[in-house]
Amino acid sequence: MMRILCLALVTLLAAGFVSAQQPKFRGRASKLADIFADANVATSRGDHATAISRYQELIAAGVHDPDVYFNLGTSLAQSGDYPRAILNYERAITVRPSDRRTADNLRAAEKALEETRAETEGEASIQRSSSISDALYQRFTEDGLAYTLLVANFLFFAALTWAWARRRRGRGLYALLISSAVLLLFSALGLAVKTGLLREGPRAVVLEDRVALREGPDPRARVRGEARGGDRGVLVERDRDFVKLRVIGGPEGWAPSTAVGRIDPDDATH
Repeated sequence: MMRILCLALVTLLAAGFVSAQQPKFRGRASKLADIFADANVATSRGDHATAISRYQELIAAGVHDPDVYFNLGTSLAQSGDYPRAILNYERAITVRPSDRRTADNLRAAEKALEETRAETEGEASIQRSSSISDALYQRFTEDGLAYTLLVANFLFFAALTWAWARRRRGRGLYALLISSAVLLLFSALGLAVKTGLLREGPRAVVLEDRVALREGPDPRARVRGEARGGDRGVLVERDRDFVKLRVIGGPEGWAPSTAVGRIDPDDATH
């Protein structure tokens, strides 16, 4: 009897705690919605500075939403900050890979940056990802690949079990085994690509133009190369306020962490 009373008391206390927390959660959600609305209004007025500040406030609060990234990227592009626009379009595509409008805006920002640079320097180009696997799985989500992996795994082992139990080797069974095995490998490789298991580090975008890549995490270290705004790369290592960046198709070296933005939303700080 005493155990039942204790269990009932704990249940009531837990229910009371949850009820007490609900207004706080609702209040935070309402505040974030107000910030998003303010940012959208600022965008419609052409006040890009305010819009950028408000969208960044949402990201700093832990909001990783493709619409926030897309709107922030658009405001940055319209204000002429193409490298940071590229970063946020990349983040939006990471969260929502199938959004064609984001992909189009990303290409437009890259083209605008190249044209702006070409006006003063002649021909210019941006170092983008050259990975075939990244291009192949660009439009797939992690959840979609995970579900596909589960289904393919079930079909493959169900076919094996059927073949072992019935001792049959029909064409239909072979077709099911081959197709489910191919689907299994495809989805497993896709998950590895999406989660970064095949990369040497997190994906990143250079935010400042002519970023010196040094031999060590020190502003006095010897310069071994240069990265340009909008270039893609991977973060190999971090040391205090410096990151070791390997530019795709380019050099590798240490740069100030403030000059590089990480694409992955779980570290969306720039």
